[in-house]
Amino acid sequence: MFRLFMLAALALGLAVATPARAQGDLLVAPTRLVLGGAGGGEVIVSNTGQRTTTYRISLVLRRMDAAGQIRPVDEAEARPSEAAALDMLNYAPRKITLAPGQSQTVRIGVRAPPGLATGEYRAHLLFRAVPDAPDVPSSTAPTPTADGMSIQLTPIYGVAIPLIVRIGEVAGAAKLSAAKLEGPATAPQVTVTLGRSGARSVYGTLELREAGRAEPIAAMKGIAAYPEVDQRSVSMPIDPKRLAQAKGALSVRFVETDPAAAGAAPSDVPLARTPAP
Repeated sequence: MFRLFMLAALALGLAVATPARAQGDLLVAPTRLVLGGAGGGEVIVSNTGQRTTTYRISLVLRRMDAAGQIRPVDEAEARPSEAAALDMLNYAPRKITLAPGQSQTVRIGVRAPPGLATGEYRAHLLFRAVPDAPDVPSSTAPTPTADGMSIQLTPIYGVAIPLIVRIGEVAGAAKLSAAKLEGPATAPQVTVTLGRSGARSVYGTLELREAGRAEPIAAMKGIAAYPEVDQRSVSMPIDPKRLAQAKGALSVRFVETDPAAAGAAPSDVPLARTPAP
């Protein structure tokens, strides 16, 4: 019997303070690592499930599109900055087995070649569970083919985190535009365009705010826009009860939480109350 293994879950671009959790009881923290041209860092991998699981670790390429989706990239199609990231990053171990509740540290190293141009370089560290073929339940029943063979889909759960290497002083800035209130009254959401300028990615928290109030009506952490996009769309669900209680003028704010943006003013854009039909 042939077994087709399918990657079922990738979690990217989450907040540093919140571990990334895949559907297969895999917990990774932090979920974003920013490094210099030398030295390194570490990531903690935890098995929160009820069974011993083996995880393979690999370095992969991902790109963001204008909708904010992260797409896999084949190494054969790597851009120069992506190829440079793969060459300068190293990690250990490459494979770990964790009992329920057990954690292990994965160490990340950076060796930037002399003379590397100032800029931001990024690859993603992928943690993928290895299924135990006799014991893993099937996501679908075996499907017979015309020649009598059967294909069975088994989900492989994983999580990928960005490893960002910055060489020199890399400038960047964020700016919001085109904020809209969309969806039905029972499930409203704010859609806004996050613009990015400069050579650095931007990363922070999106907030819906009411004039005169300190606490936001809603907030979404870990929003990123990478250097391959000048802008991306972001949608944030809103609690309809909290929205109905707001009587003042509304605005959407993006606050950068990347240390490289220290001192940068938040970007604000007004939001009309009338949702789009």
